Amino acid sequence: MTLHWLPLMSKTMKDKNLIIAGLAVVILAAIFLYENNSDEIKIAENVEPVKKEITVYISGQVKTPAVITLEDNGKLRAVDAVNAVGGLTELADTEIINLAEPLIDGQHIHIPTKEIIFQEIPVATSNKSLNFSQGNLININTADETELQKIRGVGPVIASRIIEYRQSNGLFNSIDEIKKVRGIGEKTFQKMKDSITVQ
Repeated sequence: MTLHWLPLMSKTMKDKNLIIAGLAVVILAAIFLYENNSDEIKIAENVEPVKKEITVYISGQVKTPAVITLEDNGKLRAVDAVNAVGGLTELADTEIINLAEPLIDGQHIHIPTKEIIFQEIPVATSNKSLNFSQGNLININTADETELQKIRGVGPVIASRIIEYRQSNGLFNSIDEIKKVRGIGEKTFQKMKDSITVQ
């Protein structure tokens, strides 16, 4: 009896030891994985999310025309860009531009000038007496706003539009081309044609 029982008992103890060793290995592996995952989670928590930005160009009738960069919160509108450059001027025409338009990166927003209709003022002198000599002609390709306002029928608004036209379309090829500027019709052109040049 004793001879048969002892080997059986030895085998059972051996199996128990193997099971305990296996459980120990599993527990150690679980602890190792947990510690590594905890470190990765902590690293991920410490990394700040990358901020998205949008860069746009604002020109025309705003206080400070400029290229600006705004933090993109997914809700940016044209009005946000306008406010970022100081807001609109008194001459801004908001009727033909959508200030609620969503912003996209690289966008150019141009705020146009209000169209002002000038009343024709009767002049006692004849047109002939108002003609400029060749030496006094104003070059509409190079004149600044102050010089442009010396042209008959041109005020601050039209002078600003002439400069905006040059910046967007290049120099005038002929004096007739000035009629492409908004607010300069045939009547206004007839008043100014004898006092302007493109050379």
